[in-house]
Amino acid sequence: MTKKTDSFDYRAKSEQLERILTELQSPDIQIDDATKLHAEGVKLISELETYLDQAEIEIKKHISS
Repeated sequence: MTKKTDSFDYRAKSEQLERILTELQSPDIQIDDATKLHAEGVKLISELETYLDQAEIEIKKHISS
């Protein structure tokens, strides 16, 4: 894997996403805050998906060699 991928903290980003989801479920959240959190969550999801896609490619390389 690339150096960037090696330093990626999947667990920390997943936990951050969970915190965002919890905050978004609050009935007291303001729309401005919800909009910012939503954008942050979408970015995190994209990063997590990219990481998982790269990990899958690496695993397939090792399996086929």
